[in-house]
Amino acid sequence: MKKTVTLILLALLAVCLASPALALLTQGEDFYVTDETGSLSPDTVEQLVELNRDLEESCGGAQFVVAFVDYFGDMYADEYTVALFNAWSLSPRAMLLCVSPTEGRGGLTVGTDLEDVFTEKDMNNYLERYFWDDFDAGKYDKAVLRLAEKVEDWFKDRYYTGGGSPSVSAPTSSGSGWLAGLGFLGVILGFLFRNIFIILVFVLIVLLVIQADRRRYRGYYTSMGMPIPRYYPWYIFTSRPYRRYRPPQPPPGSRPRGPGYRPPTPPRSPRPPRSSGSGSFGGRSGRPSGGYRPSGGSRPSGGGRSGGSFGGRR
Repeated sequence: MKKTVTLILLALLAVCLASPALALLTQGEDFYVTDETGSLSPDTVEQLVELNRDLEESCGGAQFVVAFVDYFGDMYADEYTVALFNAWSLSPRAMLLCVSPTEGRGGLTVGTDLEDVFTEKDMNNYLERYFWDDFDAGKYDKAVLRLAEKVEDWFKDRYYTGGGSPSVSAPTSSGSGWLAGLGFLGVILGFLFRNIFIILVFVLIVLLVIQADRRRYRGYYTSMGMPIPRYYPWYIFTSRPYRRYRPPQPPPGSRPRGPGYRPPTPPRSPRPPRSSGSGSFGGRSGRPSGGYRPSGGSRPSGGGRSGGSFGGRR
């Protein structure tokens, strides 16, 4: 029994020594900002603390927590950030920004309440647009405050419940934050923008249906020899005589005789061949062409092949 317990303790000790996750950054006194590297100014820390207090009051416990670490060690940045989020027991409606200026890497993670509404794509989008450029340039205060401002606007656009300072001007992850101030009209415009392709296809189908129904409408009155009344698109929803009309079908193999039909022109009879004489006569021959044979038994030379030179175009 003692041997088993000893082996378990040794295994746990080995895991502790090998796993950097157990040497996570200790949360600072400000709770919302922990800067191990000294990269952020006191004024920036104060602004972040005030922002978080406002978020918790106005957006149902939302948080934007910032952590600057020296090194992630042997862990990936996302693994370290998730482990830190769990170790600090942040709110299910919290975001954690964890970066290392020394290694130039880091990222965002979110609580369970935000996993479906602020996706990995949204995180990368916000970091690329509002954070990484200034962070890579060493402007850590500007990078953090800019990202914090956009995150605050996103929270208030989605979860604002009263108290604090409401915000409706910032873009959300779907790019429609500017529509929030339009109320019901903004909801309609947002729906149209998100589904513009489907709406265009639907309109095209409706136009094609109306056009086909209109042709049938005109064909009905034309076949009846009646003047064509004015057509209205809502006729496609009614039961009118032209919708039950079926024009007579021609017998198989015959040509349909609709409006503008012209009977086929009968073929012309073959032209009688010209008789050839010894001279070059430019008019019609008065000699009958069928079976004519002159005295002496010689055949006319007009049907033969010329053996002389040709003076025309080859």
